[in-house]
Amino acid sequence: MPSDKPLQDDDESYSIIERLADAIRIEDDLHAGTEDRQRLVQDLYEGPKKCQCCLNWVHEMPPDVEVDQDNEDCTYPLIVRRRVLATMNGNKKRIELHSIEIRHPQVREVLFDVFEGYDNLVKEVKFLIFKAPFRPFFWRWDRFNAAIDKEESEVVKTILIQLRSLVRADLAEAFAVKDELVSHGIITFKHLWTIFPPGELVYETPRITRQSNLGDFFIVTEVEAPHDDPERYQRHPRYYLFCTGTSWNGSSFGATNDNISLSSFKGTRKIADMRVVPVKYLEDAAAIKTQCLERGRRHHELAGITYKAYLPEKADEMSESERKQHTNRIILDSRNCPRRTFTRHLSEVNKPQLYTELITQAPVDAAPPGGHRPLEDNPLRPRYRQPIPVHDHDAPYDEPYARPPPRPLVVEDDPMATGTEDGDKNKKQVLDELELLLLSSYMHGYCLKERKWDDFEVDRIIDVEKNTKPFDSLVLPDGYKDLILSFVENQLKDGEAFDDVINGKGGGLVMLLAGDPGVGKTMTAESVAEKIHAPLVKMELSDLLKDERDRMPERRRRDSRSRSPVSSRDDDELTRTFSLAAKWKAVLLIDECDMYLEKRSDDSPERNRLVARFLRELEYYPSLLFLTTNRERVLDPAIYSRIHLTINYPALDLSSRLAIWKTFLGMEEGEFASTVTDEEFDTLASIETNGRRIKNITKTARMMAKRYDRGITFEDIRNVMRITEGLQI
Repeated sequence: MPSDKPLQDDDESYSIIERLADAIRIEDDLHAGTEDRQRLVQDLYEGPKKCQCCLNWVHEMPPDVEVDQDNEDCTYPLIVRRRVLATMNGNKKRIELHSIEIRHPQVREVLFDVFEGYDNLVKEVKFLIFKAPFRPFFWRWDRFNAAIDKEESEVVKTILIQLRSLVRADLAEAFAVKDELVSHGIITFKHLWTIFPPGELVYETPRITRQSNLGDFFIVTEVEAPHDDPERYQRHPRYYLFCTGTSWNGSSFGATNDNISLSSFKGTRKIADMRVVPVKYLEDAAAIKTQCLERGRRHHELAGITYKAYLPEKADEMSESERKQHTNRIILDSRNCPRRTFTRHLSEVNKPQLYTELITQAPVDAAPPGGHRPLEDNPLRPRYRQPIPVHDHDAPYDEPYARPPPRPLVVEDDPMATGTEDGDKNKKQVLDELELLLLSSYMHGYCLKERKWDDFEVDRIIDVEKNTKPFDSLVLPDGYKDLILSFVENQLKDGEAFDDVINGKGGGLVMLLAGDPGVGKTMTAESVAEKIHAPLVKMELSDLLKDERDRMPERRRRDSRSRSPVSSRDDDELTRTFSLAAKWKAVLLIDECDMYLEKRSDDSPERNRLVARFLRELEYYPSLLFLTTNRERVLDPAIYSRIHLTINYPALDLSSRLAIWKTFLGMEEGEFASTVTDEEFDTLASIETNGRRIKNITKTARMMAKRYDRGITFEDIRNVMRITEGLQI
């Protein structure tokens, strides 16, 4: 009977574990009779090597090892192979189990049922070999014992009992650890494999960098223990868990892989405190499952190309204004993300392929690919390697592979994929509870402010608040906003109104906003995007011009020779930005376009190529494009001819400046509201300046006022203008 007090991981506890293991071995020897063993089991031993690549199995006993007398009969249903290994001092040798081959057909049938799902076992194959350290038996021990108890054939039952005796003796230490440590919720690093059987549902606790307090659920498909390779254990003592989860690849939901490493630790550790915890040892498992299921439903809802907002880190500790200021706009788009997730078919979530690497259906003494390596092989001489055959997944499976090649990954062109590029909710797969539970806590997307692809936590993704206030507060002469909004709304309602006579060309709306700096050109594009609730994508042509200069002559020659419609130019930032903006139905903004889209000349071949590429993309762009410039007439004529609407912004007059001052100073409310009077507003409006400078002045004055926990005063603005503008008012 195991004691109620858990054992500690010191020399004394290990001696107790070893004594328990010896007791288990003696108990198994009593149950399995010696006569039955000699009749049913044949022992083979490692003999002198014949080649460098294989073990040579012999019937004779090694001369310097004491073993029981061997039986020479070849009709044994169990073939036990044992390796002869040197001890630590090198003077003596020890014998260690290598493998057990099952040659009895009825016994194989029973074991096929016991280990169903492991290592792609195929009943039609006549080979079945279990390799030490026989972990599959430990993981399926209850199932194995149940199969023995219900077996009706006395012959088969006797063979199974002998097999149980062999493997239990080899697993005696693991069973002792299970009884004395795992039963009390603690584990040692050496025996971590005992709590992670393939097919186990596990929970990975949230990483330090994650703001959410929820982790991820996975199904373990394979465990790689470091003790199997002593040299590797000395270099990298860690376990590797190969797991399966659920993810969205941009077209459909599917099974995905995730590898988790567990670093070594000394002594014992509480299982519930580990980085990865089997669900049966997880504290408050029901509540965590409920929260992760809700997150999975949210992930399923967000799948597709979606325009959302993303909360900042520690948003709960911020004020409402700070939270709004640091909240970013993002586009969720797994399909077009460079780090796109590749998935297998969704059915592999509920029935994953489980691997132990310890069950094989290939002959132990089969020659490796390329043939045997002679003992006196010269390592400097290149050896002939046979080409790896291409496996036909649709052909009947009749080869004794130890592990058949995996089926190809499901990509967007797979006929089984039922999702769509735009994430149509009516065509998404319906996920069951397990598939929702295993959905990733992250989604691929693009941050519009930082202009980069990233992974975003599902728990921090929120809806974008509809806000028409920026457009309503936009200060423009009478009729300007109505004209702009009329063009935009007609484009959204009936995009082909601006279409070309040739199908597939045009369809977009290009607007040029021209005027002096600070008159509201950029703000117009930003407020229009807010008005129509569309993402705003900003393109920097300076990066594209540098890219054009860095392009190698070999690449340009390759592009010129290519006749494929998908050429290397698809990798260019210009093409990709236009393509993504169209897919996202975004408003595309190019500030100060005159610096890079000037009239072509012989003095700047790089700019000429950039203009040509820009024209090519503009020809087929179907969405909204805003260009801003301070020098309207320097644009290339071909660019200018493709502009549908040009808006010229006049310099700000007195009434416009007054409206802008009131807009920026009226942004704060309550105790931080501005105390500037109407007369002081008139004084500020009389100063000739532009909207950008007004914005910067009020921003600086607000920071000064907040230092004293009050609203902006006229004196604050006077001080800022005196210091930054050199003006006395």
